[in-house]
Amino acid sequence: MNELLLRIETLCLDVNPSLLVGIGAGVTLVGLVLWLGGTRYSTVVIGLLGAAVGAVLGLAVAQQLGVHLFISMAVGALVLGIVSVLLRNILMIVLATLIFALVGAAGYAGVVLDKQPPEEATTDEQRTAMDGQSYLYQSFSSMDPNTRQTYLNEISGSDEDFQGRSKAILKDTWDAMGPTKWYLMGAILVGGITGFLLIWFIKQVIVPLCYSIVGAASLILGAQMLLLGLGFRLASALPVQRWILPAAFGGMTAFGWVSQVLAARKLGPKVHKGEDDSGDE
Repeated sequence: MNELLLRIETLCLDVNPSLLVGIGAGVTLVGLVLWLGGTRYSTVVIGLLGAAVGAVLGLAVAQQLGVHLFISMAVGALVLGIVSVLLRNILMIVLATLIFALVGAAGYAGVVLDKQPPEEATTDEQRTAMDGQSYLYQSFSSMDPNTRQTYLNEISGSDEDFQGRSKAILKDTWDAMGPTKWYLMGAILVGGITGFLLIWFIKQVIVPLCYSIVGAASLILGAQMLLLGLGFRLASALPVQRWILPAAFGGMTAFGWVSQVLAARKLGPKVHKGEDDSGDE
């Protein structure tokens, strides 16, 4: 996980600090709500997620058809927000499948990238393809922040915008997986199937776990962007022990999961009691 955070940090170094602070604070706040209260506000969360997707689709439609931007985004947000609430149970199954698939991908990639040393380019063709670089890819953990930035500039070439640099670092991360790429695809498949089966049979336990996973990850990423905007490089300051970050993420996930499960059990009897009282009347 350290390697993944270092790559995100390097990518965000050129972003406006004020924008990083704003995005980081927003992501951290959302992560806190999902981490400790996602189950309690499940309907609201699903509705807002659908509205956000609808707004993005509305933006795309407005650009393609030339209709009014804000009207298109508002209609898209309203329609998908309502549909998301109505199809909440189906969406929860889909989201759980995606979340477990992403956990499988991120977990496997994090282990491989943290343990795998840089692979040397052994042929002239490989060196030429890498523009004279001596490695097929670089381990960000083995470089200082300035070297990481220089390396990102080299692999992104003439692409100076955020989108171009994002594509470059994603490609570099994919290349860094080396011959284990197919195992990564297998981890995604296994994770997705596991999430689908678990939420299908034990929904009351898996839904809080999904919220806790997303909330804990959002808290870590949000805090990283927020601190980076304030001038502190969290990923670079982490200790060299690679187990610390996964242990912290696992502990946060477990704490949020248990907290939401216990909160749901405490609220359950009160809800049923209210329903019985109203029925007696």
